[in-house]
Amino acid sequence: MTPLPLRIRQLGYVTDDLEAAAMHWVRAFGAGPFLTIDAMSFADWRHDGESRPMALDIAFGQAGDLMVELIRPRGDWPNVYGATPPRGSRLHHHGYLVEDPSAEGVRLPGPLVVQASLSAATELRYFDCRDALGLFVELISDNSESRAFFDHAEAVAHAWDGRTAPVRPFQPGDV
Repeated sequence: MTPLPLRIRQLGYVTDDLEAAAMHWVRAFGAGPFLTIDAMSFADWRHDGESRPMALDIAFGQAGDLMVELIRPRGDWPNVYGATPPRGSRLHHHGYLVEDPSAEGVRLPGPLVVQASLSAATELRYFDCRDALGLFVELISDNSESRAFFDHAEAVAHAWDGRTAPVRPFQPGDV
């Protein structure tokens, strides 16, 4: 039996300027609004099996059915986001919600390079699929916590007037 195709839920971009990148998406594609989180940290971040501290400034907003995630890493370089800090914005990954990131990772055409804990219930894994797909693939635990995050981004986008506060802080209590 052939497994069902995964549904891309997120486009991830690495950028040097969250607000400029977010405003580009707002103006060019009507995406947004973008919600920002400064210095998001992880309970555990392992790159190539080695524990490393990593914090990310992120902005996320909707472009239709897809979440656009803009990432400005605050860790040491090189890392999974590149050899050096980016200039402008560049595509980094497709993100998928999956029941079991470990089991789903087996079918991907690239090695596991990052395993991180967002919480006790939610993990993410990056697989280096650049040779086969041109980018990384992020698998995120599909559970009530991660779905609430994605659902919140969609609800904010549906309620947005397309003008007011196109870039704003994320309020964790809203999820």
